[in-house]
Amino acid sequence: MLNGLNILVTGSKGFIGKNLLKNLDSKNFNILEFNRNDTLEKLGEQIKKSDFIVHLAGEVRPNSSDDDFKNSNTLLTQNIINLLNKNNKKIPILMASTIHAKLLKNEYGKTKREAEILIEKNSEYTNVKNFIYRLPHVFGEGCKVNYNSVISTWIYNSIHDLEINCFDRSFEMHYVYVQDIVADFKYIINTKITQDIYIEPNEVYKTTLGEVLDLINEFKINIENTNYEIENNDFKQKLFQTYKDYYRNSNDK
Repeated sequence: MLNGLNILVTGSKGFIGKNLLKNLDSKNFNILEFNRNDTLEKLGEQIKKSDFIVHLAGEVRPNSSDDDFKNSNTLLTQNIINLLNKNNKKIPILMASTIHAKLLKNEYGKTKREAEILIEKNSEYTNVKNFIYRLPHVFGEGCKVNYNSVISTWIYNSIHDLEINCFDRSFEMHYVYVQDIVADFKYIINTKITQDIYIEPNEVYKTTLGEVLDLINEFKINIENTNYEIENNDFKQKLFQTYKDYYRNSNDK
């Protein structure tokens, strides 16, 4: 266990970042943050104080421009590496990437692949173990509605009696739960033990859009049923936990 580690989290105000910060023990970690509107000067100052970087910042919105993807995914990663080299800092980087980096079908995947290569080369240059975590679609508490998540948008629409548009019930989706990802990140930060620089989550749920929609409709009917139980279905339990979180927050407002 590493105590008193200065952890720099880029994108700390994002979906995964907020969940990670909630789960990092402040007794063992000092959290440094960098976000979208912060300056490169601030990034440099945070890097000087850092012992470990969790690089979550990046552009994921499908309607973003090519320049947005390039600046947020590739160039920000290059700036981090340049600042590390400038300050002679040889510290681990854990970067959140995507399975789209293997497919290269869109600018998101292409720029994430460019960022991966930068992390790879930095690892070779510094002889420091870095980590590239390739994620499929992530769901869970705190994901933005009408952003880039079908699940969060559909849950929001369900709770607020809005129309849900499912364009293809048979369309296959692969999901991971944000709390499972956070647990993996914490393990890597604490141990720095992995066999390979590339990591993919063990707990991936294969489903379809139709199944997700049916579950959300079932949750809507049973959300206030105290006798409603889910057994032997991890994905359904975690999806219901997500639904309950959105439902609770909607009633608190």
